Amino acid sequence: MLKERQEKTGSLLCVGLDPLAEKMQVKGLSFTEAETARMEIEIVIGETAPYACMFKPQRAHWEAIPGGEKALRAVINYIKTDYPDIPVFLDCKRGDIGRTQARYREAHFGLDGVDGMNFSPYMGMDCMSALVDKEKYPGRAIVGLCYTSNPAAREVQDIGLIDGRRYWEFIAETTLGWAKDLGVLENAGLVMAAAYESPKGSENVYSKHLTRCREIVGDDLWFLIPGVGTQGGYVEETVKAAWTGYGSIAINSSSGIIFADDPAEEARKLRDQIQNAIPE
Repeated sequence: MLKERQEKTGSLLCVGLDPLAEKMQVKGLSFTEAETARMEIEIVIGETAPYACMFKPQRAHWEAIPGGEKALRAVINYIKTDYPDIPVFLDCKRGDIGRTQARYREAHFGLDGVDGMNFSPYMGMDCMSALVDKEKYPGRAIVGLCYTSNPAAREVQDIGLIDGRRYWEFIAETTLGWAKDLGVLENAGLVMAAAYESPKGSENVYSKHLTRCREIVGDDLWFLIPGVGTQGGYVEETVKAAWTGYGSIAINSSSGIIFADDPAEEARKLRDQIQNAIPE
């Protein structure tokens, strides 16, 4: 579904849908309750849909609003009704024992009605396997956290293992193995941060994590890439390091688009910037 949408539009841009009470002032509306959040986000969806390959609501931003869960499901239904070819990916980062993950599977694929979700692999294969029900929920994207864009992640994800690998490299290889064993390789992916400014004494832009991950997983897993926009990630270096064809990456921007004075223009500009970076 993601590949088809990207081929149709030429866009690799994922638009994050993360309402915040103190920032939501789209089209002059004031953010006072869940229903207002829903209306404002739906305006953003309508304005940015021509430039989006995927929409990604962050569930915590909705859960923190009284009545927000109902509003989120209304937003998802709106996308499914008005833009049925645009996949909806839920950013929820669930990671628990199997029976709990199975409840998350029903909550998100069943009740929320999304096309994909991400998970934390820290508790082992159950975190992924319990999200899989190929008969009831075929074709759902299941994406594991691997190399995230928050700076504090480095103190955990870059820990060196006895065999010389970084912990995140082990996670990439392990998630690939799980996806193969579960028979969901076509839809499995990894969260991989965008290229970013290097520490002093190194290159100006760091993208080696993306090229290294491609060495590990090839083009078998797709990358959901946060970190551009307000987080300052580098678009051109990201695309060159991670792109292997349509369906291989989706680059997310949330607050840089939805809180802009003109969300459509910001989405268009970032869509074009990403598109121009695709190797010929």
